[in-house]
Amino acid sequence: MASNMPNVLEGLRSAEVVGVRQGAGLQVFDLRWLAGPGEKAHDYVTLDEALEQQALDVTEISEGGTVPTLKVLNKSVRMVFLMAGEELVGGKQNRVLNSSLMVPAKTEVPIPVTCVEVGRWGYKSRKFGSASSSSHAALRVMMSKQVTGSYQAVGTPRSDQGAVWGEVARKMSRMGSSSGSGALHDMYADYAKKLDAVVGSLPAPEGCNGAAFAIHGKVVGADLFDQPATLRKLWGKLIWSYAVDALEAPKEKAPAVEVGQVAEWLKSASSAKLHWFDSPGIGQDVRIEAKNLVGATLVVDARPVHVELFREEEQPAAK
Repeated sequence: MASNMPNVLEGLRSAEVVGVRQGAGLQVFDLRWLAGPGEKAHDYVTLDEALEQQALDVTEISEGGTVPTLKVLNKSVRMVFLMAGEELVGGKQNRVLNSSLMVPAKTEVPIPVTCVEVGRWGYKSRKFGSASSSSHAALRVMMSKQVTGSYQAVGTPRSDQGAVWGEVARKMSRMGSSSGSGALHDMYADYAKKLDAVVGSLPAPEGCNGAAFAIHGKVVGADLFDQPATLRKLWGKLIWSYAVDALEAPKEKAPAVEVGQVAEWLKSASSAKLHWFDSPGIGQDVRIEAKNLVGATLVVDARPVHVELFREEEQPAAK
């Protein structure tokens, strides 16, 4: 990272917690923050919007395919935002997005992905569709750290595929879900009614452009966007991601997380170490490292579009 790069997370110092809600072992802290200079946000659509409008084609990179890369063709005159962790179903196997990226208008780009369906390698469909879900929170933090390490080692946003398959298998076993092809998507199908009920009880916060999440008394992560509309459109995926981990957590009642704890944690991110890399799409993929905190932000024209933050548990000192 060049020393003269701006601190694009400065706005987290004044991030405001404007509401707290809870249900099913999950606490949600509604956030407002000023993402960047000026009031004008970027003009883009989300993955699901673009697929619904048939403005985006997601396919294997070639007829033979390759696990860590898919191809995206944006046929629209607007940019398309893809969020880290979003799941794509179809093709030769289901994948999740390694990092958040912005696909330029009228452009074809390769995108970095990871398989979350170990037992299939054969066409189910030629084009991918949306799973309407995201990697669960534990997998998101694992992949975020892996992608940061890959950027630093080889300059590309790759994951540890074997470790991801291991986490998918662990999660499905813990949740009591089975799948003929080891598909993470099948776990979400098993829990769809419960997860929809959580979304119903914890709707997207009005006028907010971010949220932090705590599971059974521990802050686990936060997602912040440049505009409230993006949070609203991706709300279901985010809630599912955290709620499915809350369902796995111990049932003993834990003390609630206080608003001040969340505000301080967000403030600590504003002074984190930032590592800048060129995104596979438009802009920069900025990786975030601080004490007990990891994450990333997609920056387009000096303005953060999406910030993902995860609490990293402090490792006990070696004896």
